[in-house]
Parts: sequence; structure tokens; C-alpha cells
Amino acid sequence: MAEMLGREVTISIGGTVVAEARTKTLTINNTAVDISTDGDAGIQRILAKPGKKAVDLSVEGLTISDELLTASLSDNLIDEVILDYGTFTLTGNFFQSSYSEGMPHEEAKTFSASYMSSGVLAKAATP
Repeated sequence: MAEMLGREVTISIGGTVVAEARTKTLTINNTAVDISTDGDAGIQRILAKPGKKAVDLSVEGLTISDELLTASLSDNLIDEVILDYGTFTLTGNFFQSSYSEGMPHEEAKTFSASYMSSGVLAKAATP
């Protein structure tokens, strides 16, 4: 992947841009499966496939509507999230695990939200 500015990666939630993101952090966690046996003489061996793959996403930025706040208060906390890198997209369902707003007296209203993957993430080339 070529170098790029972080601001060129856009994010939409539920098919709509609902905030002006400033920081997006994607973390992919793979849980190792130990397959060591007595025959390995105490040397650890790991299965090539992860036992569990979890993708976490955190987003910070400026609020442009109350949609994220409303979504965080609802009983359905899973939405489709799309990260667009320009040449490809990552798309998947994510559970909103946290949401907070900052309302400084003389500054812009900000938000931060954390998401956990629910199911498979799809990577697709952008036409």
C-alpha cells in the first residue's frame, strides 16, 4: 500500500457519513492457537490460523449531527461500517462499544467512539 494521509481514509456508519472524523485507528487482533506436543521438545508451535480474529476500530472527530449519540442510546448497537482507503474498502458489521462527547466552552464539540467487529470483514478493490 502506498503512503497516504490519514484524512484521505473516510469512514461511513450505516451507509452515511455521520461525523467529521479526525482520527481513525484500526486494530486487528489474532489469537494464537498453541499446537505444541511432547514431540516438540519444549519448542512452541502455533497453528497458522487464528483461534479468533477480532477487529477493533476507534474514531475521534467533530460531530455534525446527533446520529452517533442516538445510535449509542438504542438497543441495536451493530451497524455496517465502511473504511474507504481510496484504492480499496474494508466493510463489516461493528458493535458500538463506547461513545463519548466533549463540549469545551469555546471549542468545537467532539466525539470519540469505539467499535468491535461482529463477523467477517470484507476487503474489496475500489473501481
